[in-house]
Amino acid sequence: MYAHNVFLIVTLASAVFFAAPVAAAELRPTVTVAGETVTLGDLFDDAGSAAHVVVANAPAPGLTGEVSVSRISLAARRNGIAWRNNAGLTHVVIGRSGLPVPESEVAAAIAGAIETQSSSLPSAATLQVDFANGVAGIQVAEDAERSVRVEQLSFNPRSGAFTAVIRAPADDMMSPLRRVTGRAYPVIDVPVLTRDIMPGDVVRRNDIDWIRLPSTRVSQNIATSLPQLVGMSPRNPARAGEPLRISDMRPPLVVEKGAQVDMTFVSGSLTLTARGRALDSGAIGDVVNVLNSRSNRTVQGIIEGPNMVRIDAPGSARAAALNAAGGNS
Repeated sequence: MYAHNVFLIVTLASAVFFAAPVAAAELRPTVTVAGETVTLGDLFDDAGSAAHVVVANAPAPGLTGEVSVSRISLAARRNGIAWRNNAGLTHVVIGRSGLPVPESEVAAAIAGAIETQSSSLPSAATLQVDFANGVAGIQVAEDAERSVRVEQLSFNPRSGAFTAVIRAPADDMMSPLRRVTGRAYPVIDVPVLTRDIMPGDVVRRNDIDWIRLPSTRVSQNIATSLPQLVGMSPRNPARAGEPLRISDMRPPLVVEKGAQVDMTFVSGSLTLTARGRALDSGAIGDVVNVLNSRSNRTVQGIIEGPNMVRIDAPGSARAAALNAAGGNS
């Protein structure tokens, strides 16, 4: 009798031990998935054999959505997952990871669509596209092509404001449409100096950098190409990083006022040379006054090189300079 009672107690104790409920699975309040669906395995920390069961479709890459807890609870009960909503959740936030489409790709697509729609851009300008939130925020699935296509566009040429509806990837007709806003305006690349340069200094190619300015800030007198600067010298001190006016640049001075110069007088086959003192500073091609050291007379000549001045027949120097200036205009 005693042995029977002991056996009964052990049996009941074992039954109680093995019947104790397994710890309930815990529902995650936020979930990030990589694929197109959300499963019980994504939602619960321990979904067991039901981990593969699909509960909802995932949002588009880079976006978020919600799944109601009632929907999750129904799927969990049907698949044997015990859990308690101790946190009182009503929705679970679902995010989907993706790869960002390069900002340059999105901007280029929008710029191309605007240029097709508007033909009033300055010939030397390109279109700068700035997004309303600083970034376009377009993402695609991790195994998809990172490309975009503009499906719809609204553009205000006066203010530059645009709204674009974009498909990404570009050739996937099942991909969701995204709305992007911002401002687009014409800009021009302008050369600037990388260091301060003083009059007499010659601008070299490695002294040049480029900045991008709205075309409305670039007048016709602003230098926009390398030939307008390289080999030239500023008339006044020029500061680094600032646009340069064409009228402020000149060929470098090769004759300084007061310097001794070699004068060459040419008349037909006759060539004479003499020494003189420059009364003006100038660059190659400039007309300057020179005091003849022998005759003590002032003559005009055209600078041909460092401290070299050509003296033509009376009046011809000025005419030659004017003709040269007219040919360059």
